[in-house]
Amino acid sequence: MKLSPLELSASDRAKLQEVVAKGRNWQARYRAQILLYFGDGLSAKDIAALQDLNIDTVYDRRKDWLSKGFACLFDVHRSGAPPKLNAIHLEQINIWVEEKALTAPAIVARLKEECDVNVSVGTVRNALKALGIVWKRTCLSLKKNEMKSGFDEHK
Repeated sequence: MKLSPLELSASDRAKLQEVVAKGRNWQARYRAQILLYFGDGLSAKDIAALQDLNIDTVYDRRKDWLSKGFACLFDVHRSGAPPKLNAIHLEQINIWVEEKALTAPAIVARLKEECDVNVSVGTVRNALKALGIVWKRTCLSLKKNEMKSGFDEHK
């Protein structure tokens, strides 16, 4: 299907070129480039070949531009699964960890027992990272230090 060239105003063309040149989002840069190609009079088939895209995607970008304008360049926020641990659970985890250094599996067991929340170890690890809690292997280094000090005393 032969489409007429996309009529872009000078200001729209300048904004699209700026998105292509300086945009942080790679998807927005690709989408803006498609629109610029349409503005230059290239066919959808040629644009699809240039950007290694499906021709339907190219047509969709043009249709989105005509209906939404610049809003079509950026992805809209999509909802995902709700968080499994809310602020109260995170606060409780923080309290438990400050009292005693617990492992992630121990926290999972405690959450299930005390809060009736069933989550995976990975979810707890992500929560611990979000809280800024980091464990380091201190046990081995403490044993080494004890052994060194024990050898020094015997000499």
